[in-house]
Amino acid sequence: MFIYTGYLDESGTHDDSPITVMGGIVAKADQWQRFEGGFSNLQNKHHFRVWHSKKFRQRKGDFKGWTADQCTALYWDLAHLNAHGLTDAVAVTLNNAEFEQHYRSGPKPNKARLDSSYGLCFRICLYHFIREVFKRRYKNKLPALHIVLEAGHRNLGDAKRIFFEVKNDFEKYGNHMLQTITVADKDSCGQLMMADFAAHGEYVLEQKVPRSQRQAMNTPMKVPKGMTGWTNIKVTADELAKQSRNH
Repeated sequence: MFIYTGYLDESGTHDDSPITVMGGIVAKADQWQRFEGGFSNLQNKHHFRVWHSKKFRQRKGDFKGWTADQCTALYWDLAHLNAHGLTDAVAVTLNNAEFEQHYRSGPKPNKARLDSSYGLCFRICLYHFIREVFKRRYKNKLPALHIVLEAGHRNLGDAKRIFFEVKNDFEKYGNHMLQTITVADKDSCGQLMMADFAAHGEYVLEQKVPRSQRQAMNTPMKVPKGMTGWTNIKVTADELAKQSRNH
């Protein structure tokens, strides 16, 4: 059976950010293998080693001294690489003020542990990946799904807790799709760099384009063959209140 791996990274978890965004990409092993070759080619073509969205935006690290034309060329080459030959990309956007008002401070019938903003975005991304992989089952046999996160995030433990909660719930009903959750150093993992690319791109777009326009842009479309699917999920105030009540 196919083995899928999903890579996730966040943007906006610093204290003064109005939103939290988690983005990521899921693909089969052979798709990731082809991606690695393409990413290596872009590293050689553009003479960079490590992609960090913040450093790219600030022209630091590998991008120190770059011209606007150099940055534009790399950005669109990376966007093209991500848009072809992978299974699906996702970006979840959470308004931090609404999270505090409707989730953290809302009525709670139980005393179950609440997710952090990072954890809640992770939970939504995880369920999205599960749905995408489930759709690709073969003769009712489920592919395996592995998850990789960047090492060192302060809410990493929250994500692991959620992963094993979901994994245990699925296995009660004989669904063994979820396999492992591991961490990796983003500086040496091109897939995590591209999860960063997806998360930060959505973060910047969310800041620049009003919510009403974003809703119109997010009309579901059939994904052309050979293209990577892309799903934007905006967590609403009503959904936050519902999530809070369900804990």
